[in-house]
Amino acid sequence: MKESTKLSLEPFTVAHLDEVLEIERLSFTDPWTRAMFRSELEVAAHTYGRIAIEDNRVVGYLLAVLIPDEAHLGNLAVHPRSRRRGVAQRLLDDLVQTSRMRGVRRVTLEVRESNAVARKFYATNDFMDIAIRKNYYRNPVEDAIVMLCGLPEEPSG
Repeated sequence: MKESTKLSLEPFTVAHLDEVLEIERLSFTDPWTRAMFRSELEVAAHTYGRIAIEDNRVVGYLLAVLIPDEAHLGNLAVHPRSRRRGVAQRLLDDLVQTSRMRGVRRVTLEVRESNAVARKFYATNDFMDIAIRKNYYRNPVEDAIVMLCGLPEEPSG
């Protein structure tokens, strides 16, 4: 499918929470709460959040924590009506690019073992399975696959 040309990425702020919560509820069986998102956004020094905007609507979001040598992707979701149009790819590419610029060496995440679509998306983006977290998810209880993508230093010059 063709990627949207009207898509823009902006910083994720508390002003976007209502739209993000709608996407969250449509995307996950165990959605994050408003309080969980607020807590992440309030740790601004380490939180990296982006929203994808199309036609003045939030169509996707990404939330990660950046520490000196690692970015941990906590949440990435796209509204069902906007899937398969490159939104998740744009958000992930932006995280990887920002991480590289900040000297981050790896990106990690957890994904439901049964989420074949997400696992394939991440594998296509050079993430590999490195561990299993038993009973990590609830509603329903399920193992998480820990995935890692190494970010080698770009050659200087």
